[in-house]
Amino acid sequence: MQATGVSLRFDVATHDDLDAIRRINHRTFAEEIPQHVPRADGRLVDRHENDSLFIVARAAEGVVGMLALRATRPFSLDGKVANLDRFLPPGRRPCEVRLLAVEPSRRQGIVLRGLLARLVRECDARGLDLAVLSATTRQLPLYAHLGCVPFADPVGSTDAWFQPMYITREALLERVGQTIGHSPVRVAAPACFMTGPVPLLPAVQRRLRAPLTSHRGDAFAADLAQVRAGLRALTGARHVALCAGSGTLANDLIAVQLAALKSPGVIVANGEFGDRLVDHAARHALAHVVVRRPWGSAVDAEAIDFAVRRAGAGWIWAVHCETSTGMLNDLDTLRAIAVRRGVRLAIDAASSVGAVPVDLAGVAFASTVSGKALGAVAGLAIVCCDERPEPQTAGVARYLDLARYIDGDGVPYTQSSLLLGALATAVAATDWPQRFADIRRANAILLDRMLLTGHRPLVSRTYASPAVATWLVPEGTDQASVGAALERRGFALSWHSGYLRERGWIQTAFMGDFVQEAVLPLAKALGEALGLPFPHRAPSPFRGPSTAPRTGTENLPGTGTQHRS
Repeated sequence: MQATGVSLRFDVATHDDLDAIRRINHRTFAEEIPQHVPRADGRLVDRHENDSLFIVARAAEGVVGMLALRATRPFSLDGKVANLDRFLPPGRRPCEVRLLAVEPSRRQGIVLRGLLARLVRECDARGLDLAVLSATTRQLPLYAHLGCVPFADPVGSTDAWFQPMYITREALLERVGQTIGHSPVRVAAPACFMTGPVPLLPAVQRRLRAPLTSHRGDAFAADLAQVRAGLRALTGARHVALCAGSGTLANDLIAVQLAALKSPGVIVANGEFGDRLVDHAARHALAHVVVRRPWGSAVDAEAIDFAVRRAGAGWIWAVHCETSTGMLNDLDTLRAIAVRRGVRLAIDAASSVGAVPVDLAGVAFASTVSGKALGAVAGLAIVCCDERPEPQTAGVARYLDLARYIDGDGVPYTQSSLLLGALATAVAATDWPQRFADIRRANAILLDRMLLTGHRPLVSRTYASPAVATWLVPEGTDQASVGAALERRGFALSWHSGYLRERGWIQTAFMGDFVQEAVLPLAKALGEALGLPFPHRAPSPFRGPSTAPRTGTENLPGTGTQHRS
């Protein structure tokens, strides 16, 4: 970046800049602000120098300004402010900005603006959207002008007090975006193509503004009856239970029912959420074996059948739509094995009910949620049952007794009328055959457009859910920078989850009331963010899972030995 009329550059520092950085650090924080004892050599080495990214302002006479960016916890403020995160806005990816220093002769504003502009650029490239800092109390009006928010008590000493502060990307750009060369923050909401939260129908949004009602009242009972009837019609399930919670709770409810069978089982895992079923089983002390497939690979029917026979299993537990990869595991295949072997089948259908036609006939237990493809707000756990479950007593927490959510009025404990009302409205207001057709059409548009770049999703069309696609980021490209770039262009995608960040994956999803007209622009933006403009002659190398996938079946109860079918 070069300032008008003055030869200035704003760069990420190199090793050759360290001496200049230490000198300006000393002049500012030892000589001007007496935070540190002056040194005879006029150099101050910061204790976080090795894990900081320094941004410097260069002029003809050398480095005239700097600041340091750290994204590694613990921050220096973690050691000064107890439980730092309680002061920060939730849902953010924070960094720490430190050592802001500008030579006195260069404090007319242009150096500070350049440093901030480069800071925004570097944070965007890393998906960081909030910064914490310690502001010298000598310059509090400046920090307030930038949009910084003070929190906690000042830290430091009598000679050098600093006020802990944070600033969001939006606040900074709202205050000084134009002066540092960035457009103001968009007012319009981004087009949402996430697996959750999902865009809501206008009718659902209106329902969320309705007055609260009692979970013992007639209005609540009517909404519950509407949801149950709608889900039975949508899935073919015979019984539907709702409770306050997430899909994790729904799977814990299922785990209790599987434990009551008092027989070993087989768990199918070919992604993050299959692995979570394994964790559920371990926590509930269920005897089981695991049939694993690499992430993004289809289930192996023969291996599952073999494992059921070998273990003398009484149940199979699998994920229908493996959200982490977009794999749609074959429910008919799983059901056929269960019928042939006379065992119960349980499935995690959190990302499939409402996204694709799902027939739960003969499925003993299926979990789903309100906040994904059903198009409502997260907060309701749903379990569909083929048979009425038996009440559980000894050794089972009251909240995990599935029968209590089906027997009687089906509302044993407090629930939110707003969440239930939103779900009732979503289920009733959605034309499900049309929704399934819209999802297939959007998926075809996106895949066809991306194929022009030579870029294919992790899972092929043969096995993939039309509602979820996982995209591999090219080798050498930062996944967070791709996600942040798409957000700046107005597209909210799934990329923050740990299992996605670990593997360098980005996900698109068609759930809820997504905008059909935005699908083609999404494809164009996605291709460009991945560095694959249209047309693209040769596919780029892509990064897959960070660890070698495991295959075969694991015998988990007791020995931990591994077998291959």
